[in-house]
Amino acid sequence: MSISICLRTAGVALLFALPLGARAAQLLLYDDTRGNMPQDQGAMAYFYDFFSGSDPGPQAVAGGVQLDTTGDRGDSAGFFSHIPGFWVPVSSSFPELDPADGFTLSFELDLHAEDHGTNINRAGFSALIVGEDLFGIELGFWTSEIWSQTLVGDQFRRGDGIAYDTTIGTILYDLTISGGDFFLFADGVEIFTGATRDYSAGSAFPDPYEVPSNLFLGDDTGSAGADFTLGRITLTTGPFAAAPAPLPVWLVLPGLGWIIQRRPRL
Repeated sequence: MSISICLRTAGVALLFALPLGARAAQLLLYDDTRGNMPQDQGAMAYFYDFFSGSDPGPQAVAGGVQLDTTGDRGDSAGFFSHIPGFWVPVSSSFPELDPADGFTLSFELDLHAEDHGTNINRAGFSALIVGEDLFGIELGFWTSEIWSQTLVGDQFRRGDGIAYDTTIGTILYDLTISGGDFFLFADGVEIFTGATRDYSAGSAFPDPYEVPSNLFLGDDTGSAGADFTLGRITLTTGPFAAAPAPLPVWLVLPGLGWIIQRRPRL
């Protein structure tokens, strides 16, 4: 159990929790300093759609792993936390993602280029995270916008979004789910928030949307492509999962003083 406090100032959301017994846990999914790729480190699986495209071939580069699917928009490829088809976690340490406790997917992304042609419902790079209750969020990344995927019937369509320059270099994104909401931070600043969705009725292959507690980073469509480099990837669960940055002491102390003063007298 914890007491959570959220302060917003100058457009920045500062979230922290006062722990009452529970603690957060962090799983390192990809260490970009090791000179290899996510599938070499035992926590993520690489997948490409061999039915409709060719293997674009990820490469270990300075700063992480580079994947380019812009040469043929029919290619789709990326990195799953679960083995596609079998849908078992790659790592035995992969946790259950409970929205009530909160969890955060953090990843460093340098989006070099993106091409979705005239199809406004697809993006060359996507970040997907699904909770244990099958509610989650998929975000599409264009060069000048980040938007949420939604369902119309069983078809995936472009939802709401924000204008954002995703090509300025390596950006640390923190994608947090807490309760029924998601929060996206870029280098510690909240830029996008909304409600989570249940995508399980969608038509997709492979279909990670019906798999509880899983995630994906990469190009998951044959209708768009992207050239990107992924750096460090971590997954945090627990009461501190929604805390992209520590709260300054000068803000914490007055709040604690108020809490103490408001305690009921026995």
